[in-house]
Amino acid sequence: MESMENSKTKLTELQFWILDGMADDCEDIEQLYLYANRRFSEERQRNIQFPLTLVQVRFPLRDMLDEIVNMHRQEYIEALISNDEQIAPLRPLNLAALHHYWFRATNKGVEAWKVYPVDKLHDTR
Repeated sequence: MESMENSKTKLTELQFWILDGMADDCEDIEQLYLYANRRFSEERQRNIQFPLTLVQVRFPLRDMLDEIVNMHRQEYIEALISNDEQIAPLRPLNLAALHHYWFRATNKGVEAWKVYPVDKLHDTR
């Protein structure tokens, strides 16, 4: 997968979408994966009576998991909630149990997200 790294923020496009997905609250891996791959522009074009989420995998799950670990190590995000603290304690993080955690952006993550040049994104939503 190509880097798509922005020199001003040092965020990749995937990192931006992860932070964007948690802009208003904590999210788990599943929600972040669906959000990063969601096709909002195509959803708006559909003439339907019931909610429909269109997902096209641009960011594979393995890349999402790797990036969550990377962003946690770089202190862009933090685990705030665990669904099961015996299996997945908040400190230290159990990387084999990432699906039990809910993450939020740190101040560093929020600042990087705010300055990301959205005009460079492939999907402007």
